[in-house]
Amino acid sequence: MVRIRKATTLDKNAILELHREVARISQGIARTEPEITETYIDTLLQTTAQHGLMLVALSESDLIIAEIHASKYELLIFDHILTGLTIAVHPAYQGMGVGKRLFQAFLDEIQQVFPEVSRVELESRASNQKSIGLYQSLGFVQEGRMKNKTRNQDGTYEDSLLMAWTRPGFAP
Repeated sequence: MVRIRKATTLDKNAILELHREVARISQGIARTEPEITETYIDTLLQTTAQHGLMLVALSESDLIIAEIHASKYELLIFDHILTGLTIAVHPAYQGMGVGKRLFQAFLDEIQQVFPEVSRVELESRASNQKSIGLYQSLGFVQEGRMKNKTRNQDGTYEDSLLMAWTRPGFAP
């Protein structure tokens, strides 16, 4: 049974190790392992505490096995948007529904805690069909494509897809 809760500063080391573990696998997350530093995790925790949301999923033995976060731009004209969405699921727990459950909890929490947020944005590698399928199943739609934006570890380039979720019932 997976338990989901808001992240706290006490989760710093576990989130650091989770991100490093996920960075080791192909198409795991955008950052490479050396880019995942204590400072990076400190900044994420601080930013999401002030201007966003970070949730973690815990295993039955209370180990952090997944994390999701997004934050605001900190500009008034974009106050209705959470952006920079990243989800990291430990490789041993991928394909088991943990990511989808965490993601749905994240969207549910946004609707309860952030009444002003009507849009959540993310980018995905165009080749990452598994993730794109997950995003679409949660209501995200592709809104654009940036040609050759992502440079893969092997030196090749690929397109990044711009995707967004809109709060159900939102009418501008």
